[in-house]
Amino acid sequence: MKISVASSDSMITYEEIIESPTKETSTSNTNATSKAFVEALNQKTVADSIKTATSYKDIFIEASQKYGVSYDLLTAIAEQESGFNPNAVSHTGAMGIMQIMPATANELKLTHPFDAYENIMAGAKDISQKLSEYNGDLDKALAAYNAGSNAVDMYGGVPPYGETLSYVENVKAIMQRGANVPYTNYISRNATKAEIEADLKALLKEMPETEEYAALRNTLAEINYL
Repeated sequence: MKISVASSDSMITYEEIIESPTKETSTSNTNATSKAFVEALNQKTVADSIKTATSYKDIFIEASQKYGVSYDLLTAIAEQESGFNPNAVSHTGAMGIMQIMPATANELKLTHPFDAYENIMAGAKDISQKLSEYNGDLDKALAAYNAGSNAVDMYGGVPPYGETLSYVENVKAIMQRGANVPYTNYISRNATKAEIEADLKALLKEMPETEEYAALRNTLAEINYL
């Protein structure tokens, strides 16, 4: 988990990745991690100045629920478009994980195209609109996402472009097998103390009850986070 604490005049940043519970870590490292977290939080206590991190999987789930688009479709598009690279830029200027074109970014009011959270949300909104535009026709919606609605309208369906034909089939194939969503990639977003607390409780629930589990839990209890 990565947590940053910021203020308007300066930034105090605590950044740490807590790996999957299957990976061994030492008690001293875990205790140092939690102590650094406590120290950062004690210096800045305004809830809306605290930023936390969430996995790409959780962002896709949130986007799926918000825009009514299947998780499998969103993650398949992301894998096909960028391989989940938040900094990807295509030869045509498409940006980020969902490869949003500049004109589309303007329409969707996407101000930070290389912020994975914002980019995924924008991509979900875009494909949701295209599915509505084509009455749920997945092939047409995907073709429009790739080549634009004008091309789909002009041909009355998937345009006969090699890239677009392959794109539609590739995304559907990824949907069938399931996208390989990276587990350890995280992106910061605004969060309240309550949201951070929920994340920490979820983390503790997943951890085996080892010495490092106890060290982290005790430290968090000291600042009334649990």
